[in-house]
Amino acid sequence: MNKQISVLLRAILPVAFLLPAGTTFVTAQEGGAPAAAAKAPGPIHRMPDGKPDLTGFFQSDAGGANYGLERHDRDFLTPGTRGVVIDPPDGKLPTRPWVRAERIERELPLRGYDDPTAHCFVAGVPRSMYTPSPYQILQPPGYVVLLFERMSWRQIPLDGRPHIPDNVRRWQGDSVGHWEGDTLVVETKNLNGKTWLNEVGEVVSHAETVVERFIPVNADLITYRATVTDPIAYTRPWTIEIPLRRQPEELIEIACHEDNGDLQHLKDSRDAERAKLKKEK
Repeated sequence: MNKQISVLLRAILPVAFLLPAGTTFVTAQEGGAPAAAAKAPGPIHRMPDGKPDLTGFFQSDAGGANYGLERHDRDFLTPGTRGVVIDPPDGKLPTRPWVRAERIERELPLRGYDDPTAHCFVAGVPRSMYTPSPYQILQPPGYVVLLFERMSWRQIPLDGRPHIPDNVRRWQGDSVGHWEGDTLVVETKNLNGKTWLNEVGEVVSHAETVVERFIPVNADLITYRATVTDPIAYTRPWTIEIPLRRQPEELIEIACHEDNGDLQHLKDSRDAERAKLKKEK
């Protein structure tokens, strides 16, 4: 039970975010008649050059991926997840033994304080795409830009430039993109290995490379597919897939440190656990 406390303390966003974004609730009209069906989405929007126009506000229908990429039922305070791993086919991450042990330890109360997002660092790739908050996609000439409500952004050039030198490492890495037909393909390298994949502590290292595919389905839906290659942490590449649904709302202003009372709770939990362990020795 104790190992789940930190997960509760980190879950500062409503459980409502676990509902698929864009969920429609049908209500009865006066006289008992059902509400009109939602309007069918239109075709893919296009830029003047014919490429898909991805601009707009989106929310990931991530099925609780921020609490685990593999499918699992609710575990006391940890919300259940539907599972977003599509490769390997069994839906399991191909972790190395040390990664499995590290992830289990990260669920302990004294490790919740170590999640970088608790300290307002950015979530990294691909976690930024399924953290339960919306984002905006912009397409200025030669770029795709993602603005995340949780205080970060990604700038993706489309001009074929090489990646920055390998000795430069970033929380969000270095992303370069290109079009393959209607699919936007983005390769991200130069990650610093300090991020967690979610609040239950799934692991990536500095060797992580991510290839993302943004596949427009219609005017309101993008299929997001990301393949992670990390030979230090995993025995083979693995792939996740989630829908990105267009939203009518805009981003709101967020100030993480301004209202981050959660961090003190995590620190208190860590200090109490350390004191307990010291006393037991």
